[in-house]
Amino acid sequence: MELVVYFSALLSVAAAILHFQLEDCNNSPNKIVHLANAHLSKDPVHIPGPETGDVDLQILHPINGSYALNVHVQRKVLFAFIEVPCISNIGSCTYDLCDLLSGKYFDNPQHCPVEIVSSTPNFPCTCPFAAGNYHLNPTTFQIPEISGVLQWLAEGDYKVHVTVTNRLSGEEVACYNFQISTEADCSGLGCLFGRKR
Repeated sequence: MELVVYFSALLSVAAAILHFQLEDCNNSPNKIVHLANAHLSKDPVHIPGPETGDVDLQILHPINGSYALNVHVQRKVLFAFIEVPCISNIGSCTYDLCDLLSGKYFDNPQHCPVEIVSSTPNFPCTCPFAAGNYHLNPTTFQIPEISGVLQWLAEGDYKVHVTVTNRLSGEEVACYNFQISTEADCSGLGCLFGRKR
């Protein structure tokens, strides 16, 4: 527990704000997806709270399985970024892309979150994905509160590196770098002990 308290205290020092950015880092001729014109209504993102976003999605080749989604999350601690480990499938984790987007948790014909169904009925959410151009209209999601010992993750500066790999060929077929800042009703040790600002 002392280590967690010490670590949380370090996290609360000298936080800078990273404005939301999305960068395509893949040049493969077999690239499967291209994201562009991504916008968020609030920058930094407040947790918990509503956030509205929109994005253009170009699926360049049909996607029907055999892809791994690799996510590497780094959080700013003092003057450096350190990797956030994979805990309960959150953080720097690897997923099966189609399993992650299976839609089994959404009880509607589109297998999409109800927010997406309401704003953009034809936006694809699950495999298989047909090649084509899609636009997610501005859609508002409610970001839930992070509770418990992990609550200190609710506020900070993050860099996220996401790749998609074809598990059959081993080729990287998508790559994106994100940077984003989040804010919460608490910070540092206050988050650890559930204190509001």
